[in-house]
Amino acid sequence: MSHGFNTLELAGIYEKQGYFQDAFEIYQALAKESGKKDELENSSEINAGLRRMELALQNQATPEDKALDSSDLPNAEKKIERLLEQWLMLMVLDKRFELIKQVKSKLE
Repeated sequence: MSHGFNTLELAGIYEKQGYFQDAFEIYQALAKESGKKDELENSSEINAGLRRMELALQNQATPEDKALDSSDLPNAEKKIERLLEQWLMLMVLDKRFELIKQVKSKLE
């Protein structure tokens, strides 16, 4: 997932909500940015976040790892809910992008 604003706060929010892959991607982007800047201001927090997300992702079961039974329905529903949320977010962003393109073409 591409994030326009990669911040420790956003990564923390995703982490608390259980969106470990999204949090991991943000922590990775932050690690790359801090490496380019040669700054260590938040590097320990970023590295700790990366380690936590790696562990969380390793412990997170995937549909391929186990067969879907009735006890997995809440997890499946959560995944579908998350995918729907992401799809709706993409639709909104697409509409905003189209509006920006229209305004830009009118200004030119």
